[in-house]
Amino acid sequence: MSRSQQLYGGAMSMAVPAGMEDVSAVREIPDHQEVFANSMTDQSIIVEILETAAEHHEERSALVHHFNELARANDAEEPAAIGRTEQLQLPHTGAEACALVGEQRVAKFNEAGKSADAVNTVCVMLALIRVPPPHSADILVSLNVPLRIGHGSSSHASSSAAQTLSAADIEAAYAEFKAMVGTLQINDYGLFA
Repeated sequence: MSRSQQLYGGAMSMAVPAGMEDVSAVREIPDHQEVFANSMTDQSIIVEILETAAEHHEERSALVHHFNELARANDAEEPAAIGRTEQLQLPHTGAEACALVGEQRVAKFNEAGKSADAVNTVCVMLALIRVPPPHSADILVSLNVPLRIGHGSSSHASSSAAQTLSAADIEAAYAEFKAMVGTLQINDYGLFA
């Protein structure tokens, strides 16, 4: 079950799964992001608006670029692995999109460098939506699904994510992710002016 969620003051909207809470209610979030998290599963959804990766004209190339930038920003321990990419249809925007499923080994922002036991293996599902001309922006939507929670991670004792997910669980999460991204609507293109 999901609910329609206004993003960026209503300039965009998207269906967000039940149980995902707006993180801005508990900590400051940059203006270019909308962040939702489920404390029981330790899953999170991030929507962000970035400048178009102009040097990457082809969508798949831009998507991989953004994924690698995300891995660098997260201080991923090992090279991030990309499993697959595919085109998505967004009936409400007129924009084209593509998505990938990848994996990163990362610690939470406040646990980086504490110990190797704080590192989590996370499945990152990332979609790139290129805002159509005359505007220019890359919208990224990510769903972070913990695969393995490190024993030293604060998430280990507080979430059901400490159990290892099966391939079928990941496939189900990816199907839900694609359905969620498919509900994305741009209500006010002035957001990209």
